[in-house]
Amino acid sequence: MTSTEGVVTVPIQQADASGNARVTQVGRDYVEHVHQYVRGREYLRGLGMDDREMDLVEDAFVDVPGPNGPGQVVHAVSKLKHADGPGHALVLLGETGAGRRTAALRVLRDAGVSRERIRWLVLDWEQPRTEQIPHTKGHGFVLDLTGYSALPEDFYTGLADYQKEAEAAEAFLVILAAPNSWDPGPFTTVPTVRLARPPAREIAESHLRYLSDGRLDWLTGAPLDALLAKATQASDAARLARLVAQAEGDDRDAVKQEFTNWREHLRLWFEKHSEPKDLRERALLIAAALLEGVPAEVVLEAADQLFTEVGGVLPPGGALAGRDLDMRLCSIQASRLGGESISLDAERHGLAQAVLSYVWQQRPALRRALLEWASRISAPQGIAVRHLRRIAEVLAQLSLLPGGATVLAVVSTWIDTGRSAHRELAVDVLEAMALAPVTGAGVRKQLYDWAHQKNTSEALATAVAEICAGKLGQMYPRVALTRLRLLASREDGRAREAVAKSVRALASIPEQRMLVLSEIVDWSESADETVGRAGASTFLALAEDPNGTLGSPATAQETASASDEAAIAQFFVRGWRAALLEPATGERAYAHLAAWLDSPELSDNQVLPLAAAVLRGSIGREGPAALLVSHGTDLGRTRRRTLLDQLFSEQSASLTVVAPVTEPGGDGLPTTA
Repeated sequence: MTSTEGVVTVPIQQADASGNARVTQVGRDYVEHVHQYVRGREYLRGLGMDDREMDLVEDAFVDVPGPNGPGQVVHAVSKLKHADGPGHALVLLGETGAGRRTAALRVLRDAGVSRERIRWLVLDWEQPRTEQIPHTKGHGFVLDLTGYSALPEDFYTGLADYQKEAEAAEAFLVILAAPNSWDPGPFTTVPTVRLARPPAREIAESHLRYLSDGRLDWLTGAPLDALLAKATQASDAARLARLVAQAEGDDRDAVKQEFTNWREHLRLWFEKHSEPKDLRERALLIAAALLEGVPAEVVLEAADQLFTEVGGVLPPGGALAGRDLDMRLCSIQASRLGGESISLDAERHGLAQAVLSYVWQQRPALRRALLEWASRISAPQGIAVRHLRRIAEVLAQLSLLPGGATVLAVVSTWIDTGRSAHRELAVDVLEAMALAPVTGAGVRKQLYDWAHQKNTSEALATAVAEICAGKLGQMYPRVALTRLRLLASREDGRAREAVAKSVRALASIPEQRMLVLSEIVDWSESADETVGRAGASTFLALAEDPNGTLGSPATAQETASASDEAAIAQFFVRGWRAALLEPATGERAYAHLAAWLDSPELSDNQVLPLAAAVLRGSIGREGPAALLVSHGTDLGRTRRRTLLDQLFSEQSASLTVVAPVTEPGGDGLPTTA
């Protein structure tokens, strides 16, 4: 906190006051009122929209007549901009495939929001909270709650307050929800519009008219004329138009095959290659699909390993045996890329993933063998070790299919096998699954459960921490931090070092620094003893690398505003105080603070005000006194003298105004270093 004189003070007792204010008692008996600026870091992050998507929204949108004649979008815009009642928020109800996303974007555009100010909100929360929905002036936001089967009552009631804030800021919010999950009862005044699915053929024609008007007749002639049924989803109709527009030459059959995920093509191929002598070619097709675009030597060796995995016996003669490469590639209808690499997609776009999907669904008994094979060839000494990322992405895609739970079950056991190859691939697969639209929510919940469960192994807990430090933590930092808090709170100490490494990685990202610090400091000040101890320990893990959180003076000036720098400093003061007060971390906290004073990597302007704020009013106690007179580097000794002079001067000045308080421990700091 900062007093009206600009001096950093440290809270001992706090109480909520009216509005966003908080009454804070500092030092001993001095009381101040400050405004609490906390909401900015609570808001959900919004992603800008792709220009190509917005072009289609503006120029190829198909509206369906609403209940009163005009289109659904016209009806929705009138409700969103309602002048005589609650407005500025709207719910679009519709089943999957009804085109809700496109409709939401069109509603915001027709409501007058420029495309540059439309944001798709990232659901970085454990439960929906209206307090986290932004209302930036002149912006439009889309909040997709389709994944929630039910919503809490306080979310519905909170929307009324949000509407007032959005109206004042001239902002708009469109919520997407499934009809069976949106049940506000009497708790909200937000209007709803139920969307009907637009005719698939009209969508395809409208999109194609914009993308490639000269091919409009493709949709009405064989073999594409029978692909769009009444029940076809809007996204599939748009996909067909895109495939037609992107097709090379006049190969309409290839468009049909790709649109249907090459099902008929693959059915015929596997039927033709069903003899025992064809098993090697089947293995080659699967290997080429898994390792799309990978050098032929790697693909061939991987294929032979899969062949032997299922009981095949390679012919004698090694590399001299069998048919030549070109003949084998012809048999699986693959082509060369650059002379060395093998590709199924080069001439038949989407075939590689289609092969794996087909085999996964048609050969359930092969699933575990496929997973084990993929792990083995990507081992540290495996033939495909350089293509781990490709393999992880493919396995994550397989997890979206029927029977995809097998992927989660297998990769979670890999982590506990102790084999580095299995473990590394498992972490990559779990990360990809945690970010995928279909599996993401379920896998993020599984990561939460593993972090929370007492029987979670050290290896699995460490893997959860590593996943939180990667792309998951960049996309969903609050979700990642919640799981790291659970890990840090474990009494068994499992994954403690991994948690420390993870929070340092997250805090090193400038855009997330404030959020990470605020969350961890909140843990350290928690009334829950276990959480408080975990927070203090985690804060000190950040303090071990001050440049990763404070940033160098040059970096801080370039990337952070003065208010952000001040806020970060406040969080550090609170974190140090909490760590010093926590018996389990007090000694380590003093040691870390001493290291800061000795560090040439931090400027005087960074470290001295922080140390003064932490120690103010307590220089007579044993711990602070020992710190201030301890030996250190030459720079550290100079800083200690400067700090000691400042604190003595401040204390002397305060004694002439305020009578001293003699109760022991009044400064709130521990008595020993």
